[in-house]
Amino acid sequence: GSPDVTEAAAFADVPSEQWYTDAVAWAAAEEIVEGYGDDSFGPENLVTREQAVTLLMRYEQINYSATGDKNVLDVYTDVGKVSDWAADAMAWAVAEGLIQGRDALTLAPNASITRAEVAMLLFRFFGK
Repeated sequence: GSPDVTEAAAFADVPSEQWYTDAVAWAAAEEIVEGYGDDSFGPENLVTREQAVTLLMRYEQINYSATGDKNVLDVYTDVGKVSDWAADAMAWAVAEGLIQGRDALTLAPNASITRAEVAMLLFRFFGK
């Protein structure tokens, strides 16, 4: 049931015939992933919380900047650490209840997302 992949992944650090190669190629073709902008994808890198919600927002093809309220992030003392490219996605994920702060005041956007957080994020995402 996987999508048909007709082109190779466009990243220098994604070798052919790895278990993830086709998935990366598909996600890049669908504009879900963009890599780091230096022809790298970082397949062995840890995923941050802001990267994870950005992937989901792109997958869902949502344009939160047109309709969303970014003020939902203002309750977190580390809102200034949210990357510009991830601001819409983080606001969307918080507003939708998909992701919460690590505590009442800390969003931790640049922290690696844990397996438990991914499980909850997907549970909430697919449950909506």
